[in-house]
Amino acid sequence: MERIPFAYTLTDIRYEEISPGPDRSGEGGPIDGLPQGERPTGQAQARRASAGAELWVVTGGTGSVHCGETAWPLARGRLLLGPLGGVRAVSAGPAAEAGRPDAAAGAGGAEAAEAEMSEAERREAAEAERKAAGRSGPAAERGEAAEAERKAAGRSGPAAERGEAAGMSATEAAMSLPQLQAAGAEPLTLYRLAFCAADRSGAPLPPGEALPFVGATDFAPFSFCAERAQKLHERRGETGGAAALERQIAFQELLLAAVRQRESASRAGTGGSAALDVREAVRRSIARIDREYREPFTVESLAASAGIGRWTYTNLFKEATGSLPLDYLNRVRIGQAKQLLLATEDRLGEIAQRVGFSSEYYFSRRFKREAGLSPGQYRRLHRREVRVFAPYLEDALLALGIVPIAQYSHSAWGVQAYLPLEGVPAFDVADGTREDLLRLKPELLLFDDGFERWRLDRLSGVAPSLLLEQPGEAWADKLRGTAALFGREAEARHRLRRYDEEVRDAGSRLAAMPGGSASRGSVACLRISAQQIRLYAQHSGYTGPLLYGELGLKPPGLLRHMPEAQRSLLLRPDELAQVDADHLFVIFDKSDNRHPGDERRLLEHPCWRTLPAVQAGRVYETDFFAWMNYGILAHGRKIRDVLETLL
Repeated sequence: MERIPFAYTLTDIRYEEISPGPDRSGEGGPIDGLPQGERPTGQAQARRASAGAELWVVTGGTGSVHCGETAWPLARGRLLLGPLGGVRAVSAGPAAEAGRPDAAAGAGGAEAAEAEMSEAERREAAEAERKAAGRSGPAAERGEAAEAERKAAGRSGPAAERGEAAGMSATEAAMSLPQLQAAGAEPLTLYRLAFCAADRSGAPLPPGEALPFVGATDFAPFSFCAERAQKLHERRGETGGAAALERQIAFQELLLAAVRQRESASRAGTGGSAALDVREAVRRSIARIDREYREPFTVESLAASAGIGRWTYTNLFKEATGSLPLDYLNRVRIGQAKQLLLATEDRLGEIAQRVGFSSEYYFSRRFKREAGLSPGQYRRLHRREVRVFAPYLEDALLALGIVPIAQYSHSAWGVQAYLPLEGVPAFDVADGTREDLLRLKPELLLFDDGFERWRLDRLSGVAPSLLLEQPGEAWADKLRGTAALFGREAEARHRLRRYDEEVRDAGSRLAAMPGGSASRGSVACLRISAQQIRLYAQHSGYTGPLLYGELGLKPPGLLRHMPEAQRSLLLRPDELAQVDADHLFVIFDKSDNRHPGDERRLLEHPCWRTLPAVQAGRVYETDFFAWMNYGILAHGRKIRDVLETLL
């Protein structure tokens, strides 16, 4: 059965600087700065010693590493993952420019060393390596083979002993090691992070089974890798459990980033070595923000990490997300803060720091700009039922399962009878006073774009108030925005899915009529008051997008020539003849009445009686509020009215 890596443990950190000439410098060492009792011993120590797996982060210069017949070119921005334990640096001779070591030039190349070994010696060394990796033989045999491998690789004993273990001379043993070379004028600099892997049982895995991939891959944004590797190296000697845990977590993040980069490059067909497309670099940058939102990003640093100019980066970022980079970053941070506000009792300052804000004051300002509430208000609203008054937004509240403490009312139109608000007190938006509302003890006032029309600023101070910025026609966005305020996003998604299903079902039923929905003729919607006749447009307004767009009904000829942005058309009685619709949905508006019934006077006008729909008896009176509303419940009522009349 295949053993899957379950735990990766960082065991060594080194910084190497390989000069193109004979000089070489390097520093680093194993993470043994821990107290004696915390250092790995026994099986853990043996696992570390035999791991031989390393992740390299190349930070400068160019060069190559040769393992047998395999060679990988190295350059800044490249990661290398493989069984690289025991790789030794050599001075660069003429062969360095050729891209591989050459024994004849004095560099001691791996291929030359291998050529000097006999076939029997190669088989013996390979068998020792397989046994040391745990692929054959009992435990005792694997231990002997591992010791032979360590001796052959130069991990113990003098040079003569290493040569004897591998059946080679000391010179041959040294030359057989994988070799690292610098090329060009600049030194090759890199961080080498050694690690080991274990399966779920804790048993060590040999490098061949431990590595998620073997080979080199380019990385963007590379600054992430360089910063992580540098921090690991700088803090390698810090002691204590927290320091050790931080090092392991930082290594895990770096290894995960390398694997993600490789898989993404493979899917894109780049093999990990071709230059990344700028749009892909921006997508990676967005993913990085999602993961590392706590980091102190700037537009300049993000653009530089992606290898793109600031102007190009900003434009591509906005194209991908609809937001500027820092606006997107703050939105991600606020989203994380919302979760912490509800899941913890942490103070605001602590939450601000945890999500990446350096200032509690700025965090609070930004939170209110993004969420419409202060952090404290958001926490209180989401932890219990809130007493809210939201005139003409009751449709959205009820769809989310929230019952308001008062409902919209108007002296001419009454209340929204299509909504189940029996027993909920009515508040007249035209004539109601602050005192009337205060008696109901609201905790939140929620308004939309009708705020100014009804002079609702007169209610300021009664309770904290919020203004939803989404326009009425963007009713689905308004529903989502309302849901976000109250933590009801799941309810909003459920309602919208049900609505989509209702629309599809209604459209299918209408299309299934003999000849399709068009066979029923054209459909128009009129709003009639004592002073006005208003024909609603095809592409916008309360009814057009639903009737003609989602349900696929046929508009009358007059609508087909109206501009798309026009919501309605005012008509005189003598212009009614132009409304040649086969079906009329009529909404009567009482707002202009001086006497009861004034809104119906048009029905006695001779021009009305000449309309085709009137003569055919296909005029349908509908509920005023249900049809003059953008709410999801109102749209559902419109759909049911259409099906009941046309089918």
